[in-house]
Amino acid sequence: MTNPPQSPYGPSDPSQQPAYGQPPMFHPPQVPYGYTVVGPKPPQRGNGPGLAALILGIVSVVLAFIPIVNIFAFFTGTAGIIVGIIGLVLADRPRKQAAWGTGLSAASMVIAFLMFFVYTFGFIFAVGGAIEESTRNLPTYEATPVPSPTPSAIAPAVEPLALGTGVQLNDADGAPLFDATVTASVLDANDVVLAIDGNTPAPATMQWAMATVELTVLAASNLPPDQIEVEFVTADGSVYSVADALATPPPADLADIQDTLALGESGSGNVVIAIPTADATGGVWSIRYGSESSGAITYYFESA
Repeated sequence: MTNPPQSPYGPSDPSQQPAYGQPPMFHPPQVPYGYTVVGPKPPQRGNGPGLAALILGIVSVVLAFIPIVNIFAFFTGTAGIIVGIIGLVLADRPRKQAAWGTGLSAASMVIAFLMFFVYTFGFIFAVGGAIEESTRNLPTYEATPVPSPTPSAIAPAVEPLALGTGVQLNDADGAPLFDATVTASVLDANDVVLAIDGNTPAPATMQWAMATVELTVLAASNLPPDQIEVEFVTADGSVYSVADALATPPPADLADIQDTLALGESGSGNVVIAIPTADATGGVWSIRYGSESSGAITYYFESA
């Protein structure tokens, strides 16, 4: 058997040397049996819901620290949690952004809840402190005690007028304004006064006394209007006025009658004053228009 002729381009046997003047033959490396060639890894897809959850979480945390608008952190935080969960359950997607977004959204809702109470109580304390500070800086006024007449100023130098005796009340210029008289006196008027809703018992060791005054308007004063003052003066000269203990008198109030009567009209009004129970007897009623410092004349009426 004869061998096939040798190729003029080189040896067919790899072990043979190439013919003179020919380049050497190179063969690609062989892949070992059992291994597969792995190509480049395809680019990984992004996680849109995860990125959205991260953005919402950051926005929610910022909103949680801002007064008033931190309530919106509950809405953005809820949206961040929902979007973050969607980003976490997506397959073959990076979950880091979704996890951070979900955590920040949940944390922002907790922070917003806490800051809501912090800001609310802070506002309440700030307003309360401002009110307290403003009231502390207000000027204080001490009540000037009304000079109490001595017993000698009433009796025997001044004899109290009988109930029903008419007197004339003038303004500071001496112009007559009212005809007035004390028509009735009730030294123990507790039942009458307490029968009116809103009234309370007189202070301890005291009782309610009531005087009825009848007025007739004579003229209108050219001076600023003043009030008719009715007081109770005890035998030792102590003076008690309407302002000492407030109570609503039975209809009608003397102050209302004074303000509503027209020129020439007449009317009766009541005055209620708290007086000491022990000194109820022996006292007198006093009446004047305006204050004693303005030169008003005071008239005294018997109380019983």
